[in-house]
Amino acid sequence: MPRKRMFLDTNCVDAARQRIRHVYDRFDTVAIQFSGGKDSTACLYLAKEVHEERGLGPVKVIFRDEEMISPAIEDYVKRVANYDWVDMEWYCLPQGQELWVLGRREYVLLWSKMREEDGRLFRPFPKNSIRAEHFGLDPNKAIPKRIDEYTMQGKKGLTAFVTGIRANESMIRYRTVVQKLHENYINRPYGLSKAIPMRFAKVIYDWQSDDVLKFITEEHNGEYCAYYDYAAMSGANQRVGIPLHSVAARRLTDVIRTEPEFYDELYRCFPEIEAQLRLWSEFDIELLIDYYSDKGWKGVKECVDDNMLTPGFHRVALVYAHEFKKRHAKDPYGYPVEHLVRTLLLNSFNGTPSPVGPKTKSHNKRVALLAQQDQILMDADTLDEQDDNR
Repeated sequence: MPRKRMFLDTNCVDAARQRIRHVYDRFDTVAIQFSGGKDSTACLYLAKEVHEERGLGPVKVIFRDEEMISPAIEDYVKRVANYDWVDMEWYCLPQGQELWVLGRREYVLLWSKMREEDGRLFRPFPKNSIRAEHFGLDPNKAIPKRIDEYTMQGKKGLTAFVTGIRANESMIRYRTVVQKLHENYINRPYGLSKAIPMRFAKVIYDWQSDDVLKFITEEHNGEYCAYYDYAAMSGANQRVGIPLHSVAARRLTDVIRTEPEFYDELYRCFPEIEAQLRLWSEFDIELLIDYYSDKGWKGVKECVDDNMLTPGFHRVALVYAHEFKKRHAKDPYGYPVEHLVRTLLLNSFNGTPSPVGPKTKSHNKRVALLAQQDQILMDADTLDEQDDNR
């Protein structure tokens, strides 16, 4: 069914207030899924308004610590945890994290007990944090289920985690809020069992970045993470998170501009990132993509063997490539080998393969190739006509 945008007779802040009140009406337990970023901070203050209106006591907050967070984020989250109107649960669970260097990928286990014993933990476990042992899990193995299934344990009834996801951040996030006509901002997390009574609530999905900061500072005179000021002054990207995965690793210079001591600690744990920092600007990734793509499916296997450095990545990449190959057989122009190689080297390949889209490099290469093929045919027709005229 086609969707179209419609203007409502209200502003985005009042619309978000209506949504979050509805979330509290519908769900037995509501918690803010907090990252330390400005968007989840806005959700925190929206929840504070509801709690004050209804006399509900402290706001429940879930913080999923990813270990390699910036000092600015850590300091800010600690301050929020000490607010008298916040009840925060601080989780430090072992999960796989991608380490991406010049197209090569490997897994790092966050909050690993083994890395702690080797002195390679990025920072010590925070005081009173909830760890793997709390759930009877091995601290040297990645948690076997989605982290949401652990953070919702102990919550009563149908539970909503309010997130700061906004539609204008990416096309994927936009699509998550246009799939339903009613309660479009309330969704079951992808891959979560229907038996688990938990939903995500994206109450500020239609806000812009300026709306977020204005609401925090003008409506509540509240504080936000200092990283955003560092980024604004230095011209760095304003996304917070671990700067080691395939997208963020290309912006390591932003880390040095905003928080150089953060980069020093990352380098202490993972000295190989220095190669990414120094060589990325000169590294010809397009040449590497062409190298593997020109070999066809043999090149795909070679790409996986050369660049997926841990068994988990290697296995997932082969499964993804196998599914991609089946789609290529039905639609070779929509699923060209070059697009697969580009995805394996540069992008995320969890989930179902997608065809090339407009304005992508894979799409432009495909258009250029088809134009070249058309030109060859036209030239051949011209030669045939010339021969006939003779």
